[in-house]
Amino acid sequence: MNTRALVYLGLASATLAGAYLYVQSLPTQPAITTQIQEGAAQALESLSIVDGSLTTGTYSIQVKQGQKIQFLVHSNQTDSIIVQGLDARVPLPGNQTTLVSIQAHTPGTHAIELDLTATTIGSIEVLPN
Repeated sequence: MNTRALVYLGLASATLAGAYLYVQSLPTQPAITTQIQEGAAQALESLSIVDGSLTTGTYSIQVKQGQKIQFLVHSNQTDSIIVQGLDARVPLPGNQTTLVSIQAHTPGTHAIELDLTATTIGSIEVLPN
């Protein structure tokens, strides 16, 4: 193999390694705050949980009493989401994406937690009508 090919191969490897390190150093997604307007179509937020830890930004939403909250959660392990105060428990099968749908019937701020690890993954603020 000639020297020029080795130099190009080395430069390409260094460039790819630098790009990888740059992407790895980027900050994780900041907290997501959403306010749902009545009658408006909304894209569903998506959370990712790996080994009981949230790998995406936390989920935070503010809704009016009586509205339904929906978001997607992908977990690599079987667990459950619990929302105290809204009496919600949603099972999360391992290696699947689950549509979480919760009715906001009690005013206040409610933490969204994983059952097995007690990791807080977000909050729901329910405003009185």
